[in-house]
Formats: sequence, structure tokens, C-alpha cells
Amino acid sequence: MEGGAATRMELMSKRGQIKLASEGVSLLEGKREALLQELITRAKALRELRNDLHRRGRRAVGSLAFARAMRSTPEVRSIGAAGRRDLALTVRTERVWGMYLGHIESANVVRAPRERGVGLLDTSAHVLEAARSAEEMLEQLVKCAPLERNIQMLGEEVKKTNRRINALNEYLLPKLREEVRGIRRVLEEREREDIFRLKKIKMKQAAKKKKK
Repeated sequence: MEGGAATRMELMSKRGQIKLASEGVSLLEGKREALLQELITRAKALRELRNDLHRRGRRAVGSLAFARAMRSTPEVRSIGAAGRRDLALTVRTERVWGMYLGHIESANVVRAPRERGVGLLDTSAHVLEAARSAEEMLEQLVKCAPLERNIQMLGEEVKKTNRRINALNEYLLPKLREEVRGIRRVLEEREREDIFRLKKIKMKQAAKKKKK
């Protein structure tokens, strides 16, 4: 038997460790279930967002191609450069099972034509539509990106939790149970030896009484 001495105190200690480890498995399994539910909920939301992103992407590519065909690539690039700006983004976080998951809040990603910094009378409606379509696609990208990262983090945490559960179930608990069996065998053997010694002592005492 590996580990500490084969005593009743050690036996109680090992049994206590088994109880704690078993409770730990139950807690980790509950955590894993909660993480999986969270992951599934967010994955469903991401699927809807991605479907919309693909629709917006196809529309943006089509609008850009049409604008370039109607007004030329240099004009489209010139108007794009004139409308360049920084986006106002705010990152918020929430704590889920010890992890900080983030999402991005954005405002005014899709602008009205008058907010693009170009003359409306001099700018083709085709180019304005291409710009609007591109911003609509960007707006959806801003929603998808943090959600994809959150799902990745949840998946990694599920894997980590699985590894901990497996370590307890496949290594620690079997090891502790084997140690308990070993201690019990030693204690039972000692008990048999003690009984045998007591019998011998009684037999010797009985023999002495007979001689007297």
C-alpha cells in the first residue's frame, strides 16, 4: 500500500478525501452542464447573426460591383476615402463561471447619406448604396466577432472541465479507493493476528491453571 500508515485515522482520512473528490465531480459536472447550455444558446444566436452577415455580405459585394461598373473604381475609392472615420465602440464584459465574456456596443455604424462627408448632388446613388451596404455588413461583423470569441472561450472551458472530471474519475478516485482497500486489508490482518495472539495467551493461561 502506498501513502501513509495503515491506521484507522488514515482510513477515515482517505474516506474523507473520497467524499470530497466525489462532491467535486458532482460540482464539475454541474458546471459542465451549465457551460454547455450557455455555449448552445450563444451558438444559436451566432448562427442567426452569421446568416444575416452572409446576406449583407452578398448585398455589399453586389452593390460595390454595380457602383464600380456604373461610376468607375477611382470614383468609388475617392468617395470611400472621403467618408473614412473612426468607429465609436464600447466593450462590455459579463462574468460567467469565472470567465469574463465580452460584447461590443456600437452606435451610428450605418450613416445617413448626409453624414458621409460628400456632396449628395455630386455623388451617385449607386455609390451611396454601396457605402450603405458595406456599413451594414460591418455592423453585423461587430456583433459576430465577440460572440465567436465567447463561444471559443466557453468551448475551451468545457474541455478543461472535462479534463478535471476525468482526472478525478479515472485517476484520483480509483487511487484513493485502492488505498482504502489496502488499509482495510492491513487492519483486518492485524485484527486476525491480535485475535490469534489473544487465543494463544488464553490457552497458555488455561494450561497454567491446569498445572496448578
